[in-house]
Amino acid sequence: MKFEDGTHVRLRAPEQHGAAAVGLLPGLGAHRLAVRIEAEPRQVADGVNHLSLSGEVRAAEGIGWIGSVLPTLVPLRTKATSMAVDLVVPVTSAQLLALEEHRAGGDLAVLLDLQGTLPQSTAHPAVGLQETYRVAASTWERQLESVGLTASFTVTVPLPMAHGPIRQAAEHLCTADRQITAGEYTDAIRETRLALTSMRKLGVWPSGGAKKRDDQDQADRYGILLDRITDQAAATPR
Repeated sequence: MKFEDGTHVRLRAPEQHGAAAVGLLPGLGAHRLAVRIEAEPRQVADGVNHLSLSGEVRAAEGIGWIGSVLPTLVPLRTKATSMAVDLVVPVTSAQLLALEEHRAGGDLAVLLDLQGTLPQSTAHPAVGLQETYRVAASTWERQLESVGLTASFTVTVPLPMAHGPIRQAAEHLCTADRQITAGEYTDAIRETRLALTSMRKLGVWPSGGAKKRDDQDQADRYGILLDRITDQAAATPR
């Protein structure tokens, strides 16, 4: 970032994109997405002591807005030649799920749209830049696992009621929904098991999860999810 008063701060992504470049800090339903940059003050004008950073993070391969960067101050008069700065974006569990749907099993790609200002500068104090971050799918999935039990996702899978082979499973789920509302929980569990059995018999999604994580597509992931839900709903432990 080069400012009109002569201040020059070099901002760049870490040389190795990965867990250190984009990280998740888990919370209770809301989390912090941290995007790391390296700041190197090259020249600082008189009277300027710090750089203020703000901006947005978006899905790099689309127009999906993820969140706004919390304002961050970077000290410019320091003995260190460069410093690591974590730009934090608050995200909800629902946003993480939407990001996963957008990622569709591939590498994570996010666009950092950054704005830098010099609050103590008398010249034009604002400069912008953009940087794309790419994180391997396996690395990002380990970050998601760190969220662990503090995150709760609601997965909506549309099942046609009018026609098609999945109609029977949809009818069982609708019946279970009505029974939950009526407080008939035992019957609702039975209907849910029937819906899962119908889905598994159709073979729409693969079962067993034999593929390595990096080789799985969305259908494989849905199949693994169905396996796990079936295990949870089973009458006897598997």
